Amino acid sequence: MITIEIAKDGSPVPLWDGYQLHSLYDPIKEGKTFTDDFCSTIGDFTTPLLVFGLGFGYHILPLLDKFEDIYIIESNHELITKAKENSFLKTLFEKCKLIDNYSKIPNITNFNQFTLRSEIRFQENFFEEIQAKAKLQNTEYIPSFNKLRVLVNMPVYGGSYSIGKYVETALNALNVSVQISDHSVAEPILKKLISNEKANAALLEQLIDFLSDILLNDIQEFNPHIVFFLAQSPFNEKIIKILQKENIITMYWFVEDFRRLVYWKRVYNNFDYFFMIQKGEFEDILQQSCHRTWGWFPVASESTIMKPLNLTHQEKEFYGSNISFMGAAYPNRVAFFSHFKKEYLKLWGTGWTESVLKDYNIPLYDQRISIEQSVMIYQATKVNINLHSSMNEAIFDYYQDFVNPRTFEIASCGGFQLVDDREAVRELFEEDKEIVFFKSIEEAIDKADFYIKNDKLRNEIANNSREKVLLHHTYKHRLTNMINIALKHSTKLSARIYEESQKLSAFLMKTQDKDLEIFLDKFKPADSFNYNKIIGEMNNSNQPLKRYEAMLMLLDSFYKGE
Repeated sequence: MITIEIAKDGSPVPLWDGYQLHSLYDPIKEGKTFTDDFCSTIGDFTTPLLVFGLGFGYHILPLLDKFEDIYIIESNHELITKAKENSFLKTLFEKCKLIDNYSKIPNITNFNQFTLRSEIRFQENFFEEIQAKAKLQNTEYIPSFNKLRVLVNMPVYGGSYSIGKYVETALNALNVSVQISDHSVAEPILKKLISNEKANAALLEQLIDFLSDILLNDIQEFNPHIVFFLAQSPFNEKIIKILQKENIITMYWFVEDFRRLVYWKRVYNNFDYFFMIQKGEFEDILQQSCHRTWGWFPVASESTIMKPLNLTHQEKEFYGSNISFMGAAYPNRVAFFSHFKKEYLKLWGTGWTESVLKDYNIPLYDQRISIEQSVMIYQATKVNINLHSSMNEAIFDYYQDFVNPRTFEIASCGGFQLVDDREAVRELFEEDKEIVFFKSIEEAIDKADFYIKNDKLRNEIANNSREKVLLHHTYKHRLTNMINIALKHSTKLSARIYEESQKLSAFLMKTQDKDLEIFLDKFKPADSFNYNKIIGEMNNSNQPLKRYEAMLMLLDSFYKGE
């Protein structure tokens, strides 16, 4: 608890659980004495400064004119709030960057550090972890992507499964050695169990344990540096403990609405890195309660698949229309499209034939639309309507804090879209230049009619939108940024890869066998450390490579530290 006392010089001094953080006689003079002593040891004031402990800033104010970049490390939000109530600290908060959780660690290559000693007893663990992670920025060795092995733990089915495949494709494009742990064989069983979840809770738990055992087997065979989880991918507590013990980095991408699927509350603190697709409220929750690194990563487009095609005349006729919507018939969408003239509109996806719109133009009668078909729909349609689903009866989603995959995919295919006005989309696309918004049914109908008649402007916006996605919003961009966060902020990841590289070099130097070197050069750098894969390739080869197996067994013992 933070309370305030007034020092003899009239300055407010915060007390943390009754313990003063500054002098109760003259905190201003005390702060200047501290900083003078500290500055006498500094040779380069252009190097960023990390100050551990905010207090009421008496030790920081004299530094504002000396250092160009100051980062204040402080985890007590009550103290931060009370400090901001003091007008004399306004300049401090304007000039300094506040680091109040692990996700905000600055990406700097070198820094000075200065600690308010009175706060160490209260934040020792927080300070130590921030310091350790910040020091990672000083390490000379940051592994390249081609030295990484990443295992993607796939969901059993659904939209998250498709995103998992896109993650795999993106990692391959980044030259990462990637393998998936595929659980799709369990789809019919899982669907049957979740249809009556309460009655089959024990069986559902057994299925998760079985799929977790498959994941564990894949981990043991592939020996990954990172295991990448997605929303709905199966795992149990045993897996998490094993990964932590083996110093394998874990990432989790929650590509679902946190309000609809609330199981994230049980898992988010189990992973080294937790990524989500929603901002605002979810960020506030994580900032208060998540002890791991987290960050906002919206979905994207797999541009190698979602791209313009050379459509035949028949394909343009079948998949094309003035206006179309591709997606499930959520109640808000049914209510929305009931206001459109049916002769201008085509509806694609499931659920429409069971709604009041069953007499509308639904070319593929209640069928799931394949990726290939969706590309043709987006491309051949003049105006693609993109209406996000709503959790309640309201036509427009109240929260507006996520961007659906359709937004990026329509753009990636070169299609033009009208999107319900959302703050999350506005952060990524420029209005009327790259994307067009609507706030009401009437506005959507009017704008659709306008852009149907204006081919040049419509195509120009569609082209701008596609260019934006290709430059910034592909799954390759997302995975590049996610992996870079781990490479720059995880000492155990860098240390493990560096150790593998050093052991391999030492082993090859001892063997002095050129044939073995040539053989290992055929593998990706990451796979040249994977004993199981190398032995498997030797056994499948027509070359007389069996004699290397004993050497590789010795190499494997080096990796395991035996």
